[in-house]
Amino acid sequence: MVTGAAAGIGEACARLFADQGSKVIAVDMDEDRLDRVCGDISESGGVAIAVGADVTDSADLDWAFRKAAKAFGPLDVLVNNAGGGRSTDFFSISESEWNQVVNLNLTSVFMACRRAAAIFKDRGSGCIINMSSLAGRSVSVTAGAHYTASKAGMLGLTRHLARTMAPYNVRVNAVCPGVVNSERILKRMAEKGIQEQIAGSIPLGRIGDVLEVASVCLFLASDLASYITGASVDVNGGASML
Repeated sequence: MVTGAAAGIGEACARLFADQGSKVIAVDMDEDRLDRVCGDISESGGVAIAVGADVTDSADLDWAFRKAAKAFGPLDVLVNNAGGGRSTDFFSISESEWNQVVNLNLTSVFMACRRAAAIFKDRGSGCIINMSSLAGRSVSVTAGAHYTASKAGMLGLTRHLARTMAPYNVRVNAVCPGVVNSERILKRMAEKGIQEQIAGSIPLGRIGDVLEVASVCLFLASDLASYITGASVDVNGGASML
């Protein structure tokens, strides 16, 4: 299951996992784009089912997990990719906007993890990958404080859940992308006129590709990463070296 699968990193994950033989449950609110992605996957010989759902809504999440089980049986991997931020200045963030961003980036991940963890605990296997951000390690250069805080919170959730689920042979890791060429980030940089400035500040000299992030997710989901849990993997071209 890949959330936020209609565009950006989520779309890249859905396509790559399907290309490698996974049966993908693609979840997103944008049903039109999601249908296009799943249609492309099917035409390429892959298997993907589109589930239009709001990950911040418990009933929608329940329905997505029921549909996944009905279509393919027990879930193997959950990629919590759905998220987003706003570039609102710190002093202008309202309580309502704060709650919206935190609910999308953190609370929804907790809710999805709780459902997946119950399945994986019973099976004695499974893998959860949470899409954090360079912002969770440091500070966002394109979004606001609520985005930075929620992505940092996701790293704490990942570590705690990894410790909780390790006795059940369930691995939980996070991926921390830097600036990548997703439609949303490119638009935000263009609005601020900072794309060249940001690219020039990255040691590898360029903005990352969403497929490069998806490839790390594929690795973490595979048996090649069988001894990795509770990790936060940076994919940022050297923008931050910890």
